[in-house]
Amino acid sequence: MDKFQQRAFSMLSSSKTRDAFDLSREDKSLRDRYGRNIYGQSVLLARRLVEAGTRVVTISWAPDANATWDTHGGNFKKLKGSLLPQFDAASATLLADLDDRGLLDRTLVAVLGDFGRTPKINGNGGRDHWNFCYSVMLAGGGIKPGFVFGASDKMGAFPADRPTGPGDIIATIYHQLGIDHRRELYDRFARPHRIVPIGDVRPEILL
Repeated sequence: MDKFQQRAFSMLSSSKTRDAFDLSREDKSLRDRYGRNIYGQSVLLARRLVEAGTRVVTISWAPDANATWDTHGGNFKKLKGSLLPQFDAASATLLADLDDRGLLDRTLVAVLGDFGRTPKINGNGGRDHWNFCYSVMLAGGGIKPGFVFGASDKMGAFPADRPTGPGDIIATIYHQLGIDHRRELYDRFARPHRIVPIGDVRPEILL
């Protein structure tokens, strides 16, 4: 692992990386547009890292597993009061900012979670875990713009048109990164494992 640790340390300690993490270099009005909260500023940092040459950036929109979007109680108040305004500001500004800088065509923005929320409201005014149906947003990076693929039933409970599984989403993202999702990797016992075991590219959503 030594050479990989050395490469990681060199990358993290470089002046280019240090400059990318310095949000004070950004225009104050742009920082305001992203949102003066930890999530908005994290999304801005993601754009700076992409601009500096980082290949993949992940933002976790929750300080812990049971915070923010895990709205088992007070769902509508949380969404209207903080979650959606912060998300709308950060995501819209990110896409516009990437486009203004000529980066959107080669940057795939993926907004997704690991499950959806129940179509029925619980006794606490919240929505619980629901893995049967939920939405994903993909933008830039060769994705067809302004396009809605698939649909749920009228209750938002189950897919009703062109159901797409997590494996399909990951396979499509890998495809856009130039990685064949059908490729096999071998473990220490020489057993083959397909990169995406279940799922295929959805060409309908690509340009």
